[in-house]
Amino acid sequence: MKRFDVKSFAAGIIIGTLGITTAFASTNIRSAVLSDTKLTLRGIPISFSKPLISVTMEDSQASSLYVPADEAFEKLGYKIAWDSGTNTLDLVPESGYSQEVTGGGVQGNVVMDLANHANQKNIAESGSFQAMANQILTITVTSTIKGGTVELFLFDPDGKERRITIGASHMTEEIPLEPGTWQYNCSGIFTEGGDVRITGTIKQGA
Repeated sequence: MKRFDVKSFAAGIIIGTLGITTAFASTNIRSAVLSDTKLTLRGIPISFSKPLISVTMEDSQASSLYVPADEAFEKLGYKIAWDSGTNTLDLVPESGYSQEVTGGGVQGNVVMDLANHANQKNIAESGSFQAMANQILTITVTSTIKGGTVELFLFDPDGKERRITIGASHMTEEIPLEPGTWQYNCSGIFTEGGDVRITGTIKQGA
Protein backbone atom coordinates (compact mmCIF):
# COMPACT_ATOMS: atom_id res chain seq x y z
CA MET A 1 0.00 0.00 0.00
CA LYS A 2 1.38 3.41 -0.93
CA ARG A 3 2.12 5.79 1.92
CA PHE A 4 0.19 9.04 2.25
CA ASP A 5 1.42 11.72 4.62
CA VAL A 6 0.72 15.36 5.37
CA LYS A 7 3.89 16.57 3.68
CA SER A 8 3.04 14.86 0.42
CA PHE A 9 -0.48 16.30 0.60
CA ALA A 10 0.95 19.81 1.05
CA ALA A 11 3.42 19.27 -1.77
CA GLY A 12 0.47 18.34 -3.93
CA ILE A 13 -0.54 22.00 -3.84
CA ILE A 14 2.28 22.66 -6.26
CA ILE A 15 1.14 19.91 -8.58
CA GLY A 16 -2.43 21.12 -8.52
CA THR A 17 -1.64 24.74 -9.30
CA LEU A 18 1.71 25.04 -11.05
CA GLY A 19 2.06 21.79 -12.96
CA ILE A 20 4.12 18.64 -12.51
CA THR A 21 7.23 19.88 -14.35
CA THR A 22 7.63 22.90 -12.06
CA ALA A 23 7.11 20.79 -8.94
CA PHE A 24 9.76 18.26 -9.89
CA ALA A 25 12.33 20.64 -11.39
CA SER A 26 14.24 21.33 -8.17
CA THR A 27 13.85 17.97 -6.41
CA ASN A 28 15.69 14.64 -6.57
CA ILE A 29 12.96 12.44 -7.97
CA ARG A 30 13.83 8.79 -8.65
CA SER A 31 10.46 7.88 -10.13
CA ALA A 32 7.02 9.38 -10.67
CA VAL A 33 4.16 7.30 -12.02
CA LEU A 34 0.40 7.69 -12.27
CA SER A 35 -1.38 6.04 -9.35
CA ASP A 36 -4.71 4.22 -9.26
CA THR A 37 -5.01 4.69 -5.47
CA LYS A 38 -8.56 5.40 -4.34
CA LEU A 39 -9.24 8.20 -1.84
CA THR A 40 -12.30 8.34 0.40
CA LEU A 41 -13.66 10.84 2.90
CA ARG A 42 -15.23 9.01 5.85
CA GLY A 43 -15.71 6.05 3.55
CA ILE A 44 -17.23 8.05 0.66
CA PRO A 45 -15.21 7.92 -2.60
CA ILE A 46 -13.70 11.20 -3.84
CA SER A 47 -13.26 11.57 -7.60
CA PHE A 48 -10.64 13.80 -9.24
CA SER A 49 -10.43 15.10 -12.80
CA LYS A 50 -6.61 15.17 -12.53
CA PRO A 51 -4.42 12.09 -11.94
CA LEU A 52 -2.88 11.04 -8.66
CA ILE A 53 0.89 10.48 -8.78
CA SER A 54 3.12 8.10 -6.82
CA VAL A 55 6.55 9.68 -6.24
CA THR A 56 9.73 8.07 -4.92
CA MET A 57 12.68 10.23 -3.90
CA GLU A 58 16.29 9.21 -4.55
CA ASP A 59 17.03 8.82 -0.85
CA SER A 60 13.92 6.77 -0.04
CA GLN A 61 12.48 3.36 -0.85
CA ALA A 62 8.93 4.36 0.11
CA SER A 63 6.69 6.22 -2.31
CA SER A 64 4.44 9.15 -1.44
CA LEU A 65 1.09 9.91 -3.00
CA TYR A 66 0.73 13.36 -4.59
CA VAL A 67 -2.81 14.60 -5.14
CA PRO A 68 -4.27 17.57 -7.06
CA ALA A 69 -4.61 19.67 -3.93
CA ASP A 70 -6.68 22.42 -5.56
CA GLU A 71 -9.45 19.87 -6.17
CA ALA A 72 -8.90 18.12 -2.84
CA PHE A 73 -9.27 21.33 -0.81
CA GLU A 74 -12.34 22.38 -2.80
CA LYS A 75 -13.99 19.03 -2.05
CA LEU A 76 -13.19 19.54 1.64
CA GLY A 77 -15.04 22.84 1.57
CA TYR A 78 -12.40 25.49 0.85
CA LYS A 79 -12.24 28.25 -1.73
CA ILE A 80 -8.73 28.67 -3.11
CA ALA A 81 -7.16 32.02 -3.98
CA TRP A 82 -3.73 32.05 -5.67
CA ASP A 83 -1.46 35.09 -5.23
CA SER A 84 1.33 34.84 -7.83
CA GLY A 85 3.07 37.91 -6.42
CA THR A 86 3.71 36.31 -3.03
CA ASN A 87 3.62 32.69 -4.27
CA THR A 88 0.84 31.95 -1.78
CA LEU A 89 -2.33 29.87 -1.75
CA ASP A 90 -5.05 31.20 0.55
CA LEU A 91 -7.59 28.63 1.75
CA VAL A 92 -10.95 30.11 2.75
CA PRO A 93 -13.42 27.70 4.42
CA GLU A 94 -16.94 27.77 3.06
CA SER A 95 -20.02 27.25 5.19
CA GLY A 96 -22.15 24.38 3.96
CA TYR A 97 -19.60 22.80 1.64
CA SER A 98 -20.78 20.70 -1.28
CA GLN A 99 -18.79 17.55 -1.92
CA GLU A 100 -19.70 15.77 -5.13
CA VAL A 101 -19.65 11.99 -4.75
CA THR A 102 -20.88 8.91 -6.57
CA GLY A 103 -20.89 5.27 -5.63
CA GLY A 104 -21.43 3.40 -2.40
CA GLY A 105 -25.18 3.97 -2.70
CA VAL A 106 -24.71 7.76 -2.57
CA GLN A 107 -25.14 9.98 -5.61
CA GLY A 108 -25.18 13.78 -5.68
CA ASN A 109 -23.70 16.55 -3.56
CA VAL A 110 -23.07 15.90 0.13
CA VAL A 111 -24.05 19.03 2.07
CA MET A 112 -24.29 17.47 5.54
CA ASP A 113 -21.87 14.96 7.02
CA LEU A 114 -22.31 14.83 10.79
CA ALA A 115 -21.01 12.32 13.34
CA ASN A 116 -20.08 12.14 16.99
CA HIS A 117 -16.38 11.99 17.83
CA ALA A 118 -14.88 8.65 18.84
CA ASN A 119 -15.87 7.60 22.37
CA GLN A 120 -18.06 10.71 22.71
CA LYS A 121 -21.65 10.18 23.88
CA ASN A 122 -23.02 13.36 22.39
CA ILE A 123 -23.19 15.35 19.19
CA ALA A 124 -23.58 19.08 18.54
CA GLU A 125 -23.28 20.30 14.94
CA SER A 126 -24.80 23.11 12.87
CA GLY A 127 -24.38 24.63 9.44
CA SER A 128 -26.08 25.64 6.22
CA PHE A 129 -26.26 24.79 2.54
CA GLN A 130 -27.66 26.21 -0.68
CA ALA A 131 -30.48 24.60 -2.65
CA MET A 132 -31.85 25.26 -6.11
CA ALA A 133 -35.31 24.68 -7.53
CA ASN A 134 -36.52 21.09 -7.97
CA GLN A 135 -33.88 19.53 -5.72
CA ILE A 136 -34.30 16.79 -3.12
CA LEU A 137 -32.38 16.29 0.11
CA THR A 138 -31.83 12.65 1.05
CA ILE A 139 -30.97 12.22 4.73
CA THR A 140 -29.28 8.92 5.56
CA VAL A 141 -28.85 8.00 9.22
CA THR A 142 -26.67 5.22 10.64
CA SER A 143 -27.23 5.00 14.38
CA THR A 144 -26.44 2.61 17.23
CA ILE A 145 -26.97 5.11 20.05
CA LYS A 146 -28.60 4.09 23.31
CA GLY A 147 -29.87 5.96 26.34
CA GLY A 148 -31.10 9.03 24.50
CA THR A 149 -31.97 10.54 21.15
CA VAL A 150 -30.52 12.98 18.65
CA GLU A 151 -32.62 15.81 17.26
CA LEU A 152 -31.98 17.15 13.75
CA PHE A 153 -33.66 20.48 12.99
CA LEU A 154 -33.92 21.73 9.40
CA PHE A 155 -34.95 25.32 8.66
CA ASP A 156 -36.10 26.22 5.16
CA PRO A 157 -35.29 29.62 3.55
CA ASP A 158 -38.41 31.10 5.20
CA GLY A 159 -37.38 29.85 8.65
CA LYS A 160 -39.96 27.06 8.82
CA GLU A 161 -38.75 24.22 11.04
CA ARG A 162 -38.69 20.50 10.32
CA ARG A 163 -37.66 18.16 13.15
CA ILE A 164 -36.28 14.64 12.80
CA THR A 165 -35.80 12.51 15.91
CA ILE A 166 -33.06 9.87 15.66
CA GLY A 167 -32.89 6.80 17.90
CA ALA A 168 -31.02 3.49 17.79
CA SER A 169 -31.87 2.60 14.20
CA HIS A 170 -30.93 3.34 10.60
CA MET A 171 -33.23 5.47 8.50
CA THR A 172 -33.51 7.33 5.21
CA GLU A 173 -35.76 10.29 4.50
CA GLU A 174 -36.26 12.43 1.38
CA ILE A 175 -37.18 16.10 1.67
CA PRO A 176 -38.15 18.34 -1.28
CA LEU A 177 -36.18 21.58 -1.12
CA GLU A 178 -37.20 25.15 -1.72
CA PRO A 179 -34.52 27.26 -3.43
CA GLY A 180 -32.39 29.34 -1.08
CA THR A 181 -30.31 28.92 2.07
CA TRP A 182 -31.20 26.06 4.43
CA GLN A 183 -29.96 25.92 8.03
CA TYR A 184 -29.55 22.84 10.18
CA ASN A 185 -28.86 22.10 13.83
CA CYS A 186 -28.13 18.68 15.26
CA SER A 187 -27.72 17.87 18.97
CA GLY A 188 -28.27 15.08 21.43
CA ILE A 189 -26.87 13.02 24.31
CA PHE A 190 -26.85 9.21 24.43
CA THR A 191 -25.71 8.14 27.89
CA GLU A 192 -25.32 4.43 27.12
CA GLY A 193 -23.00 5.00 24.17
CA GLY A 194 -23.09 4.12 20.51
CA ASP A 195 -22.37 6.13 17.38
CA VAL A 196 -24.40 8.20 14.97
CA ARG A 197 -23.69 9.51 11.48
CA ILE A 198 -26.02 11.73 9.45
CA THR A 199 -25.40 12.38 5.78
CA GLY A 200 -27.43 14.82 3.69
CA THR A 201 -27.16 14.47 -0.09
CA ILE A 202 -28.74 16.80 -2.64
CA LYS A 203 -29.81 15.57 -6.05
CA GLN A 204 -31.95 16.97 -8.83
CA GLY A 205 -35.56 15.88 -8.80
CA ALA A 206 -37.25 14.18 -11.72
